[in-house]
Amino acid sequence: MIRLGLIDLCTSHCEAWFPILAEMEGVEVTAVADTGGCRPDAFVKEYAETFGIPNVCANAEEVAEITDAGIVWSTNWDFHLPHARPYLERGKPVFMDKPAVGNLRELSELLHLQAQFGSMVMTGSSARYAYEIQELRARQEEIGEVATVWAQGPGDFFNYGIHTVEMFQGYLGGGALFVRHCGRQGGTDVFLCQYQDGPAVFFQLGTPHHTWLLTLNSANGVYTTTVDSGRMYRALIEKFVAAIKSGEPPWPLPVQLECIKIALAAKRARRDGGDQYLADVPEAEYFDAGPFWAEYARVRRYGK
Repeated sequence: MIRLGLIDLCTSHCEAWFPILAEMEGVEVTAVADTGGCRPDAFVKEYAETFGIPNVCANAEEVAEITDAGIVWSTNWDFHLPHARPYLERGKPVFMDKPAVGNLRELSELLHLQAQFGSMVMTGSSARYAYEIQELRARQEEIGEVATVWAQGPGDFFNYGIHTVEMFQGYLGGGALFVRHCGRQGGTDVFLCQYQDGPAVFFQLGTPHHTWLLTLNSANGVYTTTVDSGRMYRALIEKFVAAIKSGEPPWPLPVQLECIKIALAAKRARRDGGDQYLADVPEAEYFDAGPFWAEYARVRRYGK
């Protein structure tokens, strides 16, 4: 039996994921801690009682000590690496919710820790692992060489926009070269992400309709899918449980984390223009978790 620990109950993921986790064979949630600052102090005990979790811990260190694998859900992405570290340093599997980190320094540190301790690390968006994206990947031979890609999704630029980037990377994998800002209308932005020896990917962030859509154009045809958001969580959880058991993540960690570099390059492209190469993004570039986290916590605690 895999003893699973949960860290930080900021988002609705903690309620939505638990029934799915409970259905996974050979997995039992045995410990939880909430240091995320978004929920009332009493919430973690109520959550543990509701879902029958025997151990309520003070911090991530305590959870990692008594469990075999962990999930880090913090809304503040600056908490992700510190809260995953106790698992990493023990060589235990850990899932870090999206976005994994907000800057290149922490990205490099995460890669270093994973290499040093050999932990199985899985991170990111459920859109990367959606059944519809998996089904397209299974048809790669039929689809053939892809010339251009269109991807779109709703929400804010980074915390939600990362879903859209991870969705097209769920099919293509890594290999992005540069990002160019193509235009802005209202609250939506369109970018070009050019792959090294690969397709041109046009992606739209902040779409007015709450739909994740991916279209692939090849000589064999046009292949389009819309991700069913009602099934995304189950697809991701199945992948994570399988990865715990096998010790191998669905994608190598550098490939999983390339989406962060794309997002940082897109930020620079929108601000500064030009082709922003992933390799040239400076360490000083970052997404500030503080304001997003503070507003999220305010709404979660006190309502709109």
